[in-house]
Amino acid sequence: MAQAARPQPEQVYYQRVAWTWLLVFFALFCVLVAVAGYAGWQYYATAMNPVEGSVLRSHVNAGVSIQPRGRLIAESIERLPPERDPCPGELDICATVAEGSVIRTKTEAGYGPVASLVLTDRTQIDFWAHPAGAELALISYRATAWHNGRLEALMRQNAGYLRYDIAAGQPYDQVDYVVDVGDGTRVRLMPGGSYSINVLTGASRPAPAPAATGEPLRVEVATRAGYAILDHRGETVEVQPGQLVQIDAAGALLGPGEARWELIRDGGFEQYADQNRYDQTSKTWRKYALPNAPGMAPEEHNGRFTVVRSCRPETPDFCTPDDQVLIGQFRRDGLQTRPFTVGIEQTIDADVSEFPSLRLSMWVRVLTQTVQLAGVAGSECPVMVRITYKPTSPTDQEASRYFCIYTGSGEVSNSEDAGEIRYRQVPQFQWYRLNVELRDDALLRQARYIQSIRIEARGHDYLSEVTGISLIGRQ
Repeated sequence: MAQAARPQPEQVYYQRVAWTWLLVFFALFCVLVAVAGYAGWQYYATAMNPVEGSVLRSHVNAGVSIQPRGRLIAESIERLPPERDPCPGELDICATVAEGSVIRTKTEAGYGPVASLVLTDRTQIDFWAHPAGAELALISYRATAWHNGRLEALMRQNAGYLRYDIAAGQPYDQVDYVVDVGDGTRVRLMPGGSYSINVLTGASRPAPAPAATGEPLRVEVATRAGYAILDHRGETVEVQPGQLVQIDAAGALLGPGEARWELIRDGGFEQYADQNRYDQTSKTWRKYALPNAPGMAPEEHNGRFTVVRSCRPETPDFCTPDDQVLIGQFRRDGLQTRPFTVGIEQTIDADVSEFPSLRLSMWVRVLTQTVQLAGVAGSECPVMVRITYKPTSPTDQEASRYFCIYTGSGEVSNSEDAGEIRYRQVPQFQWYRLNVELRDDALLRQARYIQSIRIEARGHDYLSEVTGISLIGRQ
């Protein structure tokens, strides 16, 4: 039997080379298939497309503008013909909004929410205009292209007050709403929540509640429902319902604390003690005096307001110097026969439409009142508090609600309404806590704007005191 010929060394070498190349190409093919498959899966899993169909709804006729991507200037939105109108037959003036658009409101648009951006997932963002307008850029609004895995919205809020109501029950597995407020600070808003963000610019009046550091505030974030996560310079803070976080101009993070806004500045007269005077340039209280009868002699213009240090109202009889507080005192004496008014006033200038609670409180005491039961006639009150407001719009005529605190020898009675004045008869020499929920008041229940507060004494001779003045808004 013939023996098979053994392969020559050259044949063996070429066979090995061929197999090696075959294996190399096969490996490359497998790698290419794997890479292509992975890339395809990644594209399937992560590809995002812009979500179309968002609508800006203006609730006013002027003061709301939109600047689409690629446009150099913003244009006020105007009502379109019915065939092009996104909301035909409605009172709102509507315009479609796409990625890259910037929405602005101006002060003259009015009080309360003047416009709303309604996104296709039913999320609604409300815009305020007071005191210096608002601005929001819709940087991106995208969803995964091939499935309902993810919805992303990135916005940049440059100025003003906005309310974010993020829709719940969305079809996406993950919903990511992020608001950039500048200076490396971002706020992540969870679905199903209601939030407010206030970005105070140089043109804006400083926030009513000063920062604990003494610096003016730059950003405020509050939560009504759900929770927000604030990332600021490497710090992360979770803002739960009913909480407020603030960032001052120096970048200090304050809070979280209770979501409450003190609208009165220097309610305890500490700044008065520092400057020892009030004038027309004061950012807190300004003093004024008014004769209430014609032809009064200069010596009759002797009503005065001073600040004294005394025991706090809770412990009025005995206290140590460390337990004393500053008290505003209205005084007029000399057995006067004609009335004269002396008072202090403060500009509040606050859009209060977001506050379902507005609580006015202060301690008051009447020590001297020469005309007994003067408050009953409404002409003289040793302590008269006046809240000036506007119901809905800057064009509304300003209106007032008065609270008259007076004393007398008769039995102390409950409060009663008489036109714009509400009366409180209090025991003489005793401190009384005025504590009123303004939203329960018929005149102020729907008021969107508080303009100012005045506290005065009016009458013949009087000596009355106030301290602990506060007007707190809560969402």
